[in-house]
Amino acid sequence: MRLLFTSGTARGGTNFRTLMLNNHPQIRMSLDPFIPLFRFYRDSLLKASGADLRAPSGVLDDYYFSDSKLRIMKALHHADPDIPFDLSQWAQLKVAIASRMSLASVNLIAHLDKLPAPTFRETFYNTMKVIASSSDQDAELIWTGFNDNWAMEFFPLIAQLIPEAKFMLHLRDPRAVVFSSEFSEPDHAKRPTVLSFARHLRKYAAFAAVLPSNPHLQRRMIVTRYEPFIQNPEAEVLRMTDFLGVEYHPEMLEIERFRKADGKAWPSNWAIYRTSDNIWRTDMPRAMAELTEFVCDPEMRIHGYEPEIYDSVAGLSRDTFEYALKNVRECLGWRTDFPEIEQTLGCEYYREQMLLVGSEYSSAEIERCFLFPEVFRIVRQMV
Repeated sequence: MRLLFTSGTARGGTNFRTLMLNNHPQIRMSLDPFIPLFRFYRDSLLKASGADLRAPSGVLDDYYFSDSKLRIMKALHHADPDIPFDLSQWAQLKVAIASRMSLASVNLIAHLDKLPAPTFRETFYNTMKVIASSSDQDAELIWTGFNDNWAMEFFPLIAQLIPEAKFMLHLRDPRAVVFSSEFSEPDHAKRPTVLSFARHLRKYAAFAAVLPSNPHLQRRMIVTRYEPFIQNPEAEVLRMTDFLGVEYHPEMLEIERFRKADGKAWPSNWAIYRTSDNIWRTDMPRAMAELTEFVCDPEMRIHGYEPEIYDSVAGLSRDTFEYALKNVRECLGWRTDFPEIEQTLGCEYYREQMLLVGSEYSSAEIERCFLFPEVFRIVRQMV
């Protein structure tokens, strides 16, 4: 078996693509089982680096507008990935992973003790054992893997640990993602601020622009997008099977075969998926869409998502400014931006002006606002 590690964002259509892969008789995939493991790996890497760096707990950061957060990002990117796994922490970590698995991968919990090993290299290899253990024992699996949203920045590290692994990064129109987060998530405590969520979507667009050229990921990673899966699903599935070197099976497109981890039918159908493609255009509040474009443009354009409401010349509308304030003040969910709304918006305005004003900027300014110099070069040519 070989490892397939895929990632995307919450509300980004990753379940749809992952379940298509899982319909293949020689591929077994699980949904979002290991994010506590990645947080533990992050903290272990920072500790092993010897630098006095400590990442905030909870969600992985977006890293924008902060030198200290950028130091964490760079420390992770340049870390030696092959470090010991502190087995003394396993009991506590097991509880966290089991709690996460209870959401969409409950069938893996009984096999969790197959996961820990003396090193992270062995532990990540063992993710395949955990997932395969829940599968039909007669299945001749070629690929075993999982999707963990928010974890794509670990792709280069896992690529070094497991040279035969492959990777997929999944994108969706950020306006559709924000719309789904705000109106499809019933738990208000799980809805982040639109500003903060949009920054994470922008981060994904930036990483999707630079990861394909990473030397550890060349010819081992593809970027997929939600909309083509809706518009021409067979072509997208063929693209995935070609990438994985497996035979195409038409049943991969049969949504009625989609199953939850407990074996129950997945509650969806083609009609629901097809209406999800552009529903934000008719149902999304204009201010919410404009705020999303303000934050995600122009990185979203790198991947074919053109802004339709926000006008950088006219600037943010009064209604959208007021919406941003109200959303931040009333939001019950997570956030990774500044506590002060004026600082958050001020940084976004400054970032936008960097693209419009033909000045020279320091490397530190560019990285704080765009994470990567190559992203800044690309998007500056687009405005």
